[in-house]
Amino acid sequence: MSAIMKAWRRGLLGAVLLGGAVAVAEPPPTNSAQGTQLHGSERFESINIPLASLEVPPFLAGAKCASPAKAVQVYGRLMVAQLSCTSLPPPYSGLTGYFLDGPTLVGASFRAPFEGRSVKLVIEEARCHAGITSSPVACTSENLSSGVARWEFRVSATTDDKTPTVPLCPAGSGFALAVPHPWSTGGELLNNPDYFTFACAPSNQGTASNPFFVGGGVIAKCIDWGYAPWGGPSSPDAVARDSHELCTRMARADYCGEGKSNTLDGTPLSFMGPQSALALSTNGYPVATVEQGQYALEAVWKRDSCGTVRPLCLGKKRWDSLSLEATCLNRALEAGTPPVIATGPSIRPCEDLKLTNYADDTLLVSYSLFIDRALVMFKKTDTEFVTTTSVVADLQEHPGIEDVSTFRADLNGDGLADTPSLVPLRAEGPILSAKLPSAIKKRMGSFIKPLYRCVDHVGRRLLTDSNTCAPATGFFLNAVSSDQGIEGYVYSAVDADSTGQRRPLKLWKHPTLGFYATSTQAPSSAFVFVKDLGFLPAVGQLPGRDL
Repeated sequence: MSAIMKAWRRGLLGAVLLGGAVAVAEPPPTNSAQGTQLHGSERFESINIPLASLEVPPFLAGAKCASPAKAVQVYGRLMVAQLSCTSLPPPYSGLTGYFLDGPTLVGASFRAPFEGRSVKLVIEEARCHAGITSSPVACTSENLSSGVARWEFRVSATTDDKTPTVPLCPAGSGFALAVPHPWSTGGELLNNPDYFTFACAPSNQGTASNPFFVGGGVIAKCIDWGYAPWGGPSSPDAVARDSHELCTRMARADYCGEGKSNTLDGTPLSFMGPQSALALSTNGYPVATVEQGQYALEAVWKRDSCGTVRPLCLGKKRWDSLSLEATCLNRALEAGTPPVIATGPSIRPCEDLKLTNYADDTLLVSYSLFIDRALVMFKKTDTEFVTTTSVVADLQEHPGIEDVSTFRADLNGDGLADTPSLVPLRAEGPILSAKLPSAIKKRMGSFIKPLYRCVDHVGRRLLTDSNTCAPATGFFLNAVSSDQGIEGYVYSAVDADSTGQRRPLKLWKHPTLGFYATSTQAPSSAFVFVKDLGFLPAVGQLPGRDL
């Protein structure tokens, strides 16, 4: 890791939303909705849909036609055509065929292989898609034909085991784009025009001027960003597919090109193509920061000659204190570590990568925030525990926070380990930084709440969600450098009906000695539960539960 990156890691933990100099097919300032899933359909992430499995809407089932109706995908547009028919019902009476598109597809269904059986997918509603990067465009014939507008569909799913019908897209907008070609379980876009997928779209739970996109998958988001998996007059289909997969790998922080996400939904992100990156550069190398110096250079993503998408370099992780799901990365994200040619990217500083050597390649340059801190519990005695983000650690040994053996408390924030009487006991998880940018806090609104730092007159510490330190009597707010005593931010709620949730953070008390502890689990059997404080993020979340 370069010296400038080390300096940011120590002191730069805030940023603003996307913006700056970007080019066509790159994100505007209003969006940062990357995510963890390709499709955003949760249970049905793995399904690929045969076009040949089409069942026409029930009112057309009795038509007498020379051959079965055929579903096709043309530049991301799902259509059904039929010729040589008699006895067609209204509104096709007297015609010899029909054409279904958008709202006239309501009632049509498809079947896809799913977990050793099949799932029936029924189009329940169609509407014009409103992308996350622009104002809605009317779905006129001209706009649809030119690709400026596209339909999106609300789809229901029913499996063969007779389980209740459920929405295909349970989070986000509830609607999905119909997208050509299937995907492998490892996140590879496969060239097979006989299949398509439904890609769930996010919803804006903010406002037009202050958007906050929730749910959905990165397939739909990358299409909205301008990286659709189909070509046009000046872009062959193969090039478009390569660019689309590159976008989805980058959006999920899939560092090893293996279908494993290393981020959380909606994490702020800025990215651009090689020409835009070179336009910002003065020497042919990527600039170290964008957005007034607050987004740090994360990675340069490239599709290699074998078709694998991985970073050419990795300057920082998108979440500093999440344990990596990636399998190919050396644990150290430091400069000078030799690259593992067969299994992983070079981890040389990205500032040293000459972009002019890649100007014509399928390439993306990503920038992200230092957004999180590691929350670690330390043990002083059998009854006294300190949970804090004020820690120092050997970063080469700790890309995540599962192993706490070399974490040391740094309660005075001078960068040096405190007295060895505090022994690291357990990593509680990541916590959103106390320096979370005001724009992001505004976007998240009631989704998050502050966790306050409290002490008593003998120096005992606790974290709680009250700025009066309630319900701990004898404790008072411990503010440092006008930080209002905020240790960081936690999520305020979860969906109790869903699985794969965030980890709850709780306040505990020793009933006889009066010691408090903040932890995801009781520090010992002597402590009793006091209250829930909030929730910590973890890899593997359901969509729409994070930033």
